[in-house]
Amino acid sequence: MKNTILLFSALLLMPAMGKCATTGAEFLEIGTDARLGAMGSAGAAAAGGINALAYNPAGLTAVNSAELLFSHSNWLMGSRHDYIGIGLPALKGGLGIGVTRLSNGSMEGRGADGSLTGGYSAYDQAVSVGYGYGGFGMAVKYIQSSIAGSHAQALAVDLGGRGKLKALPVTLGLGVRNLGSGIKYLSQRDNLPLSVAAGASADIVAGIGLSVEVERMVYDKRTVISAGTEYAVMRGDDLGFALRGGYGLAGSVGQSSGAGFSFGGGLRALGARLDYAVTPQTGLGSVQRITLEKRF
Repeated sequence: MKNTILLFSALLLMPAMGKCATTGAEFLEIGTDARLGAMGSAGAAAAGGINALAYNPAGLTAVNSAELLFSHSNWLMGSRHDYIGIGLPALKGGLGIGVTRLSNGSMEGRGADGSLTGGYSAYDQAVSVGYGYGGFGMAVKYIQSSIAGSHAQALAVDLGGRGKLKALPVTLGLGVRNLGSGIKYLSQRDNLPLSVAAGASADIVAGIGLSVEVERMVYDKRTVISAGTEYAVMRGDDLGFALRGGYGLAGSVGQSSGAGFSFGGGLRALGARLDYAVTPQTGLGSVQRITLEKRF
């Protein structure tokens, strides 16, 4: 039974990876916003509002009214990934609170002889609180992982900066995600998926936007390059529709280990936004995500 738990622990800690992970709590790398997911997850500069809490907390500066965001996807191997975030203007900046949960449902436990020993459940979750002001932001995360009654906890910090150029319609973003001491499960301690991301977003012409990002996974020693575009078919204040597409290239410097296109669309009406995205997972199929955001 112990060997079975250890095996599933390793699988749960790398839900989005098509390689052997060198870090734990890999669920922290899963995107939480369908709009950005359709654009290759290039969110270091493009994320603004409550969705920025998971990409670059400096984007919380754009929270100027109450916001509520809910995102759901049926993740890999029958699991579910859900996120809910609340944004509020506070102290001339923006405050964000978010909860992420990856639920893996019930699993079978088997002994060394292969006999069934019972079932157990597993999940990973994180609670984040962030604040953005004057183009800078910080978020603190409490991370928890559980399998068959065994638990692991960790704390992490995200830092970021974001600002617009004066002479050009370009926004630049820089973020550091998952700064922490690691997470210990059973007798093994793993580093958190520490990353450094730099990106830019630009309004090319009216209704067309472009976003690019380069992210370095420090402990996994790989670089992720992503780009996406958004075309606003309708741009009314009360009704709008957008089409989106993106491309992600993941691998170590000079050597690609996987790439894929993403696409989706969004509808805006009555102060709410409904977004849909299909994103690739190298060697594991694709994931569909839906996000509903409401501003009050």
